[in-house]
Amino acid sequence: MSEGPIIAAGGRADARVRSPEDKRSRRRYGTVMPATVVLPDYGRIPCVVRDLSATGAKINLSRRHMLPDRIWIVIPQMTVTRRARLVWRNGEFAGVAFDRPLE
Repeated sequence: MSEGPIIAAGGRADARVRSPEDKRSRRRYGTVMPATVVLPDYGRIPCVVRDLSATGAKINLSRRHMLPDRIWIVIPQMTVTRRARLVWRNGEFAGVAFDRPLE
């Protein structure tokens, strides 16, 4: 993944999202991209990718949806499908770690 900004839906580049206490090894980029979570039973949940790095993402989805530990995430705008592990969940936001980094 390049070090440039992620282009949000609508064509504008969002600023990097990184605070001094952020200990992640990869930079995250703010974005607003529609995506889909695919569950192990092939159920689908619409979501929005709110920030993205080569190794994971923060997604925004309805809090009524329960997420298992393992999911697939499909981001059509980037032609990306990745298996991911649920790392955290807080209300309508969740953090996922990709099994295989984005290139």
